[in-house]
Amino acid sequence: MAGPRRRRTPLPTPPPLGGIVVDGSNVIASSKQRPIERLDLVLAWFTQWRPDLPIMVFLDYTTAVRCRPDAQDVLRARCADVTPGRPRYAVVPLEALPDEVLLQHARDHHALVVSNDRFFDHEELRRGVITVQFTLTGDQLEVLAEATWFRPSGGAQRVSMAALRSSRARRPID
Repeated sequence: MAGPRRRRTPLPTPPPLGGIVVDGSNVIASSKQRPIERLDLVLAWFTQWRPDLPIMVFLDYTTAVRCRPDAQDVLRARCADVTPGRPRYAVVPLEALPDEVLLQHARDHHALVVSNDRFFDHEELRRGVITVQFTLTGDQLEVLAEATWFRPSGGAQRVSMAALRSSRARRPID
């Protein structure tokens, strides 16, 4: 005779997304070749994946100045471009801690973070943040099928990108 069935506790559902934050320095750091094209591949993928969400790209100052002058010019122009519907760019000042600025922005705006960084040295700041990793080889971007939600209560939970894609968007913060 089989024992009593255990009732499974449903996993908590991550909150609706309010935006997408791209760790531009992490995208560029994966190769020194063609930084703008690499960023563009990531932006195109996520714009197609969730066209309803605003995108913010963060670059740390040292990464920005390591780029070739022509790439720096493009990054400078993109930082100045605040056209509605386009990704926004921000260069984190040299004296600031880039991961902290990025994670705080993601928390404040309930944004998905695109980065291969696991932010282990910012455990408290990553609470509540959902991160997705990727591989970028040449002109090929592959986004992992599952993201990691660092739950507010502690611990981490895998969340399918399909579930995040179909989740409703959070109202923008005024």
